[in-house]
Amino acid sequence: MKSIKTKEKKQESKSWILPGKSLSHAEFKEGIQNAEMGSFHSVQESMENFEIWLKSREKK
Repeated sequence: MKSIKTKEKKQESKSWILPGKSLSHAEFKEGIQNAEMGSFHSVQESMENFEIWLKSREKK
């Protein structure tokens, strides 16, 4: 049996909520820009999406 070796590449993810961790302005700005690429919903839209999800789970 052949075995395959792969390199594991671990990314260091910075946890911004831990005390004692400093963050550069560029890292902070990059994090904000990445978050802005996601979807934004109002509270009402989020509740409607949750209800739809719940109903789809009940059908299974």
